Amino acid sequence: MRWTKVLTVGAVASLGLVAACGAPSTNGTGTGNASGDTGKVEGAAATLDPTAKGPAPAVPGAKKGGILTVSYATTPANMDPSDQFYQDTAVIFSLSHRALTTFVSRGDQQVLVPDLATDLGKASEDGLTWTFTLKDGIKYEDGTPVKAQDIVYAAKRSFDPDLAANGPTYQREFFKGGADYQGPFKGDKNWNGVEAKDDKTIVFHLEKRFETLPYFVSFNQFTPIPEAKDTKADYQLHPLATGPYMFDKYTPGTELTLKRNPNWDPNTDPARHNYPDGFHFKWGQDTVKTQTAILASNGEDATTLNWDAIDSSLISQIEGEKKAQFEEGPSSCVIMVNMDARKIPLPVRKAIAVANPFDSIHKAGGETSHSFSPASTIIPPQIPGHLDYEAEAAPGFKMNGKGDGDPAKAKQMLADAGYGPDKPFELIYYYTNDDDIAQKVNQVRKQAYEKAGFKVTDIGAPSAERRKLVGDPKGKMNMLQSPRGWCFDWPSADSIIPPTIGTIALSQGGTTFGNFSDAKIDSEIKRIQQLSITEQGPEWGKMDKWLTENYLLAIPDYNDKGNSVFGTKVKNVHNNPNKGMPNLTDVWLDQ
Repeated sequence: MRWTKVLTVGAVASLGLVAACGAPSTNGTGTGNASGDTGKVEGAAATLDPTAKGPAPAVPGAKKGGILTVSYATTPANMDPSDQFYQDTAVIFSLSHRALTTFVSRGDQQVLVPDLATDLGKASEDGLTWTFTLKDGIKYEDGTPVKAQDIVYAAKRSFDPDLAANGPTYQREFFKGGADYQGPFKGDKNWNGVEAKDDKTIVFHLEKRFETLPYFVSFNQFTPIPEAKDTKADYQLHPLATGPYMFDKYTPGTELTLKRNPNWDPNTDPARHNYPDGFHFKWGQDTVKTQTAILASNGEDATTLNWDAIDSSLISQIEGEKKAQFEEGPSSCVIMVNMDARKIPLPVRKAIAVANPFDSIHKAGGETSHSFSPASTIIPPQIPGHLDYEAEAAPGFKMNGKGDGDPAKAKQMLADAGYGPDKPFELIYYYTNDDDIAQKVNQVRKQAYEKAGFKVTDIGAPSAERRKLVGDPKGKMNMLQSPRGWCFDWPSADSIIPPTIGTIALSQGGTTFGNFSDAKIDSEIKRIQQLSITEQGPEWGKMDKWLTENYLLAIPDYNDKGNSVFGTKVKNVHNNPNKGMPNLTDVWLDQ
């Protein structure tokens, strides 16, 4: 899943993985885990429970009422469920939209459970057909029934090259005939990679085995959309809700308010609660001002939550008297310095790696060990098969997310590649120009690259526009395109490398690591995917190292950590270790 938080700067029983992170506290306010980096790397997990039923178990002591404000720095490009593949919008949609499956937190584990479906799907003996059956009594916010045809239509819509350019690409790779399908408006009207057998039965036809399909159908792209209600580009202004909340007022680029959905039936939902009366999401907010106000908790700030990385200026508070207002935990995300390999040759990409000022950028961004740890790999350490390595960008210069680079060495590398003062290599990228921290980070980055001999064209863009700009593969930039990083979609590397690298990842029409297509890369991905899930792990780890050493499409930067700062009246905030963000469906307010 595409990373967002500081964009400015077979499936038979389970995947068989170790549980993630420590159990959440029971004090109703979060763990207050402000102890910093312990150096311990724990495994990620998502076991399966096909028998889970609604309603979700009540949170002890929880009360109903109030409006929870969620105020943070970045801004969604849109709120179209077909297009959204970002961490923050996934959390928002978890309140308003239901899919075939979903995740619940049980102690220290994330568990996949049925949501709109009666179970986690039934696979044919050859694994090429999966069947899901809808529960009875599921309705949209307007009271009309959800039908299997609506799930099928939503799945088809996720192929549209315009409406779903930033969405996932697993469906193109795995669904029968998906590689060439262009969605319900432009595509083959007879395409039946997904079909409805009747009002309750959805069937997926696959090109090859997809053991983790039950995880995939928890995504926004499988939230139902009635074809008759689809207004194409305008659908994002008010997508029909099936969850406990529905859109109330939405101002693109600025804010979104949610109110209760009167037609949500908790008896059908094993995962969600509806404790607050509503939610108010504010985007493009100043991180330091927001976090400072939340910790003071005057007025509305006492019922506000922020999920940006904690600023270094506030560490003494969250390690001291404000410890109970801070939650820290594992994240699923590795952050990268992305480069367009179509426009930047490999020797220059290596020079960028040597010049990159990791430490100074973190300092300018106010980041601390509470919010990150240095990375040297594409696959995060908690994923099975992770291979611990530090590749060399130049003899004696290892890429490990540390230090401030070597500008003299980078300048010599550029000279060896044929570039110099009379023929500088130009780096072009977008940065957020309406955020103080982002501007500071940009100045550090720009000065370091210029010192190394690059010509830098930094294009300022407001937060409300930047996500769209960096997600356009035809854009002006040649680096720092989306994704800034990647968060695993489920705890296996088949949800990391295939959706971010190679021809199939590019086929959706959005940006990828490197924006690069290569037959050798495609062949290796295909080879590994033909193995069982357990056999795939070590092979993905080897491919991680091979990609970095031979292609360097993106420079590993850091392993993200989940941070939440919340007001004194915000209760039961717990970090989701498979997302690095809080489970908003469990939060309540003390009025």
